[in-house]
Amino acid sequence: MNEQDMLTAARAQIRAEGAALLAIADKLDDTFVQAVRLVAECKGKIIVTGAGTSGAIAYRLAHLLATCGMTAFAVPPGDALHGQSAMMQADDVLIALSKAGKSDDINRFARIAHERGAKIMAWTANPQSELAALSDLVVVLQVDSSAEGEGMLPFGSTLAAGAYGDALTLMAKELRGFNLATLAQTHPLGGSNELARQKQAGAP
Repeated sequence: MNEQDMLTAARAQIRAEGAALLAIADKLDDTFVQAVRLVAECKGKIIVTGAGTSGAIAYRLAHLLATCGMTAFAVPPGDALHGQSAMMQADDVLIALSKAGKSDDINRFARIAHERGAKIMAWTANPQSELAALSDLVVVLQVDSSAEGEGMLPFGSTLAAGAYGDALTLMAKELRGFNLATLAQTHPLGGSNELARQKQAGAP
C-alpha cells in the first residue's frame, strides 16, 4: 500500500464512522427519551457494564454520569459475577453494553440484577438477543458494516455508543438540574474547571 492508498483508505474509514454517528442521531426516538428518564429519575445507583471495547465505553459513560452528579459506577461483568452483583438493588439501573447481546457473563449479570429488582437497559445491535429479552428497555445501536474496521472491528459501533451516551448524559444532567457551579466545585483539577468558571462569569 503506497502513501496515497493509505490516505484514501483512512479518509474513507473516518467518513464512514462519521456517517454512522449521523445515522444514530437521525434514529433517535421515544426510546431515547425513555432512556434519559430512566437514568435521570434513578433513585439508586447506575451501574454500567460491558466487555472489550464496550467495557471501555462503559467506563467512559459511568465517569460522565458521575461527573454530572449521578451515582454511577462501571463494573466489569467478570467482577460482577465474583460478588459485586450483590450491590444491585431495586432502585438501581444496570446499563449493559453488548453489540451482539450474546455475552454470557453480561447476560448472567443482567439476570442477577433483574432478580434483585433493578431495571435493565440494554445497548445492543441485536434486538432479538438474549440480553434484549432480559431488559426493561432496549436501545438498538446499529451501524453500517462500512463503519467497522474491515467490516468486523468495532470502530463505528463503539463511537456510536459513545455519542449516544454523551447525548443521554447531557439530557439527564438537564433534567436533574446539575449546574456549572457544582461542576466548578466537584471538578477542581484540569481544564473543565477553568471553563466552568469562565462560563459562570459570563465569558463567551
